[in-house]
Amino acid sequence: MIIKSEAIALKITPFSETSRVVLWLTRDHGKIATIIKGAQRRRSPFVGQVDLFYTCELLFYLRLFRGLHIVKECFCLKPREPMRSRWRAAACASYFADLVGRISPRYAPHPELFRLLDMALDYFAEQAALELGLFWFELKLMKAMGLAPQLKECLRCHRPLQETETFSTERASAGKAREAAVFSWARGGVLCQVCAPLSRAAEAERATPITPDILALLRFWQASRSWRSALRLSCTPRQTRELERILGLFLQHHLEVSAPARAMAFTALRMPLSP
Repeated sequence: MIIKSEAIALKITPFSETSRVVLWLTRDHGKIATIIKGAQRRRSPFVGQVDLFYTCELLFYLRLFRGLHIVKECFCLKPREPMRSRWRAAACASYFADLVGRISPRYAPHPELFRLLDMALDYFAEQAALELGLFWFELKLMKAMGLAPQLKECLRCHRPLQETETFSTERASAGKAREAAVFSWARGGVLCQVCAPLSRAAEAERATPITPDILALLRFWQASRSWRSALRLSCTPRQTRELERILGLFLQHHLEVSAPARAMAFTALRMPLSP
């Protein structure tokens, strides 16, 4: 059976001197693995049409339970050329593509996950606020997987956060740092100021204090519909480190994957540019 679908190249590995195995996330068929025969030949029609982070129109022979699918035709729709010179952007794209590849089961279409990855790769190729964008896309990934953290009300008493616990984006930018509540990455949300002291002993190994500015940033991005909200705020080094830590704990616990690529991406983001 010949299948046609949009697909994003997640991983490319050698199969022989001239052939390559490509792991794709497709819009209509989920994650699949294909072989592209003769991809490295000088006159191959696939030259320039397949590379990491490309979004392509893929035509392939579907061979369920019979090994690798065979690519018949491939046409690049989005080459994302800036990724070839922006190494920080490439590090972010590598991490996010690796994460999506790890959590996507084979042959399980998830159009929202495909759309999110496609949007994230566009963002990393073109935008400058890579760290904040990465946080935004991580939150949206958790929402797409049905694992969004509860940030609007207390997990224990289900009381909506009071006015003193509802922080505007202006206060978040100002860097207010007094302790507001406890974020339980194991339970998946926030315990209010009243319930946090009651639960802190039991949650000591699976919860962490969260300051008002960090909570405000997470709530603002979680409620936003566009990645442009990641460009509207600026964060201090302390805030970015805290966001990295809290979201990292949450992702690792609920997705049950270790992501060394995430640590490498944030290390690359903080490396100074050579003069």
